[in-house]
Amino acid sequence: MKRHLIALCLLPLLTGPAVAELPFLNGTCPTGIEVHADQGGSVYIDGAEAEVTEYGEGSWEARSGPTSVEIMVDNGTVSMSYTGPGGVNGICQVSETEAGGEEACPFDVSEADRSKYPACN
Repeated sequence: MKRHLIALCLLPLLTGPAVAELPFLNGTCPTGIEVHADQGGSVYIDGAEAEVTEYGEGSWEARSGPTSVEIMVDNGTVSMSYTGPGGVNGICQVSETEAGGEEACPFDVSEADRSKYPACN
């Protein structure tokens, strides 16, 4: 009986937390860097498949050559930043996404236009 009780106590430690999967997205970073990610799968930077590292629930880094793109998902909102050759960096524009099965509200939508975007309501 003691063995079963110990095993049940250790089970949550072995299974780990639930992890969100990488969302489908398309985006553009400054200097014309194009990014595409397949839901739960590959990331492409300027058409080349990138090496993806997960840093925790809702946070990934994709690296292709000297360029890295950081993808973050927070409450269904996707944001992206990049670091390029020589340390140039910036915020990327996410143009299309599906995080959590729903399209996210674009960050640049004005209050007057929010009714045109179902994800903003």
